Amino acid sequence: MGISQTELRDIMAKNAAPMLLYARQLLDYHAAEEVVQDAFFRLSQEKTIIENPTAWLYRTVRNRAISRKRSDARRENRENDKQRMPWFEADSTDRLDAEQVAETLQTLPPELREIVTLHVWGELSFAEIAELTGMSKATAFRRYEEGLATLRKRIRGDNDE
Repeated sequence: MGISQTELRDIMAKNAAPMLLYARQLLDYHAAEEVVQDAFFRLSQEKTIIENPTAWLYRTVRNRAISRKRSDARRENRENDKQRMPWFEADSTDRLDAEQVAETLQTLPPELREIVTLHVWGELSFAEIAELTGMSKATAFRRYEEGLATLRKRIRGDNDE
């Protein structure tokens, strides 16, 4: 019964890139792609109707990424020189330097970085972010504002925090 191929295709078209960006917070480039592909595959195989497939996908990506990160951390203890790829590539039409934003985003505490990424690129509401992360909507909103304020200061060079 699950999701139709048309619905799946529409969901993939809208959410694949933001989900990949989100997964890259925790994983290297290729592992993030695998986790996102796995989430879409799992959705396609789901037999029950999922009320909010986008939120379900983000939760699946998050859970799989956390599991994968733990596995990778154990592996990295044995292999110290694992190379990480950027979260997104620069586009010549961007007003901001993508590399600078990515580097600055990485300086945020993980919890703030996660919330900013989910809301800006994942287009999740604060209610969806709250459910995904286990915090209240108000807390998610406050941390989002804190993350943006910190990003603005750091990008402008105002490091007087």
